[in-house]
Amino acid sequence: MNSQATKKISDESIPVEKGLLQYLISDWRWLILGAIFSFQFASILLMGWPNGLVPSIRLPYVYAGDALFFHWMAQRSIEGWYFINERSGFPFGSTTYDFPNSDAGSFLIYKILGNLTGSVFSAVDLYFLLSFPVIFITAFIVLRSFDIRKIYCAMAAILFAFAPFHFSRLMYGHDLYLWYFGIPLFFYYGKNLIYYGQTHWGLRKPRRLISLLFVAFLLSSFGIYYAFFGAIVLLVCGIASSFKTVTFRPLRNSLLFCVLIFSGCVLNLLPSIVYRQTHAVNHEVAQRVPLQTEVYSLKIMTLLLPQPDHRVEALRSFTAMYNSTFPLANTTASLGIVGVIGFLAILLSVGAGLVQKPIGPAFGVAAMVVVSLLLISTVGGFNVLFAILVTPLIRGWDRISIFIEFGSILAFCLLLDGCARINRSSFVASLCAIVATIAGLWDQTPSSYRSVVAAGSAAAAVDEEFIHQIEASMPPESAIYQLPYMRFPDFGPLQKLGGYELATGFTNSKTLRWSFGGMQGREGDLFFRGLAEKSVPEQIVAIQNLGFSGIYIDRRGFADRGVSIIDDFSRAIGSAPILERSDGNVVFFKLTH
Repeated sequence: MNSQATKKISDESIPVEKGLLQYLISDWRWLILGAIFSFQFASILLMGWPNGLVPSIRLPYVYAGDALFFHWMAQRSIEGWYFINERSGFPFGSTTYDFPNSDAGSFLIYKILGNLTGSVFSAVDLYFLLSFPVIFITAFIVLRSFDIRKIYCAMAAILFAFAPFHFSRLMYGHDLYLWYFGIPLFFYYGKNLIYYGQTHWGLRKPRRLISLLFVAFLLSSFGIYYAFFGAIVLLVCGIASSFKTVTFRPLRNSLLFCVLIFSGCVLNLLPSIVYRQTHAVNHEVAQRVPLQTEVYSLKIMTLLLPQPDHRVEALRSFTAMYNSTFPLANTTASLGIVGVIGFLAILLSVGAGLVQKPIGPAFGVAAMVVVSLLLISTVGGFNVLFAILVTPLIRGWDRISIFIEFGSILAFCLLLDGCARINRSSFVASLCAIVATIAGLWDQTPSSYRSVVAAGSAAAAVDEEFIHQIEASMPPESAIYQLPYMRFPDFGPLQKLGGYELATGFTNSKTLRWSFGGMQGREGDLFFRGLAEKSVPEQIVAIQNLGFSGIYIDRRGFADRGVSIIDDFSRAIGSAPILERSDGNVVFFKLTH
C-alpha cells in the first residue's frame, strides 16, 4: 500500500491490546474443539472414511522422492542428532554440516515422537497430523487479537490449517514446511508494530525478556524460509508504522526483533558455520545461482488456480493444463476460493487507498503485508535484485504463498466480521461462517488421499520386510555396501532409481551400517565414487578390508536392470544373491571373509 492509504488507517478503531496467552486461556473450549477436528479431519483425508477415524501411523503416508530424505534425517535425529551419524556413510560416517538448515524445532519433535513411539515412521506421521491442531491454535488466537468474532476465527483458522499448501508439500515430501504455525505470529507482531509501534511490552521484567527470546528462537527454528519471510513482514510493518507516526521507534523495534530472530537462525546454523571454518570449503553441496530465484519465484496465476487435486475434474484438468503449458509452474501456491476472495479484496483496497477511501486498520495491515510480499516475491520482483546483490541462497520465493494465504484469509475474515447486515443476528453470522468453512474445505481438499497413502504404505512395507530379512541374516552392526554409487544429497535420479531410494536401508534398520549417505565432496563420498569405477573383484577386496559383510544392489540404477553387475558379483563371490526383494528391484549378497 502507498503512504496515503496507510495514513487513512484510523487510530480510533484500534482495540486495546490483549496478550495471546489471555486468548489461549479464555477461548480454551474453541481451541480444544478445533484442534480435535483438525487432527481427525486430516486423518480422514489421508485414510478415507471411515478408516481415518482411527489414525494409522505404523507406515509412512508418503514414501518416495524427498520424503525419503526427511525420513533419513528424522532417523538420525531419533538416534542421536541430525548432524552426525555413524551408521550412514560407513565407515567414514555421515555429516550434514555442508547442508545447513534452521530446523532444530522440527528435528526435536521428530526425536521426541520417535522415542515415544519407537518408530521413525510413526514419528513422521504424527509430526504431520499434529501440525494441524498446532496451526489451528496459533491462527485462532492471532485472529482473536484482531478483535474478530470467535466463529469467524474458527472458520479462518481451520481453512488456514487445511490450506492446499499443507497437503501439497506433504505429497512432495517436503516435511519441514508442514509446521507453519509461526506465520500467524508474524502477522500478530506486525499488527502490534502498526498499532502500537512495538512487538512486546514490559521487557524490563526478566520473564518478559525471556519470553521474547524464546519466541524469537522458536520462530527461527522451523525453517530459514519462514524466518526470513517473517522478518520481511516485520520490516514492512515497522517501516509503515514509522511513516505513520513520524518516528523511528517502530522501525527500530522491528529491526531489534529481526536481529533476535536472525540470532536464532545463527544458533541453528552455528555447527555448520564452525565446521566450514575448520574444514575445506565443499563446492559440491548447496550451490545456488541467481537464475534459480527467477525459476522458483511466485506467480499470481498460481495463487488463483484451483488446487491440483481438486474434487471437480474440470477444475483439476484446467490446473493441470496450465502447469503443463506455461513455464515456472508452482503446484503448491493455490489460495482456495476463500483465500482468492480475500486476495482480490486486498487488491481492490489498494485502489480504494489511491482514491483516499478509508479502510480499517486491521484490513490495512493484511493488505499492506500481502501486497508487499507479492511485489517482493513475484517473477521479476525485488527478489531477483536480492539474489544478485545479496545472496541467491534464498531461492524458493514461491514458498511465500503460505504467508499470502494467511493474509488473504484474514482479509476475508475481516470482511465478514465488518458486515453489519450479517452480524445483526448471531444465527446468520454462524451460518455464514459454517457455509464458508464447508465450501472452503470442499474447495481446498480432495475427497481423499487414500490411494496415494496406500501406495506409499505398500512400498514402505516391501522395503521394511526386505531390510528386516537382511538384518535377520546378518550379525548386529554388520556393514552393507550399496550399489549403484549415488552422490548425496541433491542428486537427480540415476536411470529409474530416485535420488534417495538407497537411504531406505538406513531408515528401516536398527543396527545395520550402510555405505550410502556420506556427504558428497567429502572423504567418504570421494572414496566410494572412485571405488565404483573399479572392477568387481577389486571392489570386493576393498570393502572386505573396510569391514563390509554384505552387498545391496538396486537394479533400477542400471540401464540393464543390473543384470551384468549381478552376474559379475555372483562369479566373484562364488554364489548367487541370498535375498531378493519381493518386487524384484533389489538383491542382497552375503560376503564371507
